[in-house]
Amino acid sequence: MPDANALNYLALQDAVLGRRFPAASQRPNAKRWLATAYQDVWSAEDWTFKRVSRASLTVTANDLTPGMPTDFGQMIALYDGFGDKLEYLSQERFERYFAPELILATSGNPSFYTVVDRQIYLSSSPGNTTFHISYVRRLSHKQSDQLTVAPGFMDDDIDYPLWDDNHSVLIPRATAIGLIELNDPTWSEAQAEYERQLDRMRFDYEERRPAIQWGMVSWDA
Repeated sequence: MPDANALNYLALQDAVLGRRFPAASQRPNAKRWLATAYQDVWSAEDWTFKRVSRASLTVTANDLTPGMPTDFGQMIALYDGFGDKLEYLSQERFERYFAPELILATSGNPSFYTVVDRQIYLSSSPGNTTFHISYVRRLSHKQSDQLTVAPGFMDDDIDYPLWDDNHSVLIPRATAIGLIELNDPTWSEAQAEYERQLDRMRFDYEERRPAIQWGMVSWDA
């Protein structure tokens, strides 16, 4: 469900500009600073929102290259229509073992696959069916409905960060980047605020709170 308190790309730009930077001249820079901040947050942890589990993957007859999710980054696992896991091979081994199949698009249920430039290649064509894929997303964002995921940085004013809540973590980091460029020594204050917000985000997403386990209590005197 869309978050009424979410900050879209335009709101984030305005927050970065604030009273520190003249909006008319610095908005293009604010977008660039936000892009760097977005990349910093994205790469800070192995966030749960970067991972997709068993998404549907349409396989077409006589085609060994299924249509890939637009946000696909790195493979975790691939399952056929029966729920069996296919075995990954390096490109070199895959092409050595399955060169004829790749040329002829041989029919049959595949047992192996490889990935080249974010594209899956199957060892044979199973016909029209649905596989399932688990993967790590490439850097992505959400569109205006706060549901649809699109690859790359935010570019429309009504785009949103991919993650839920914690959108404001981008503001102090982008501000710090801008102040560094202007040789403003107060950048460290913005950076410190970014670190605090990032730590709260880790707390939310990485579930770092220690589990509390109550021991046995004896009521005997």
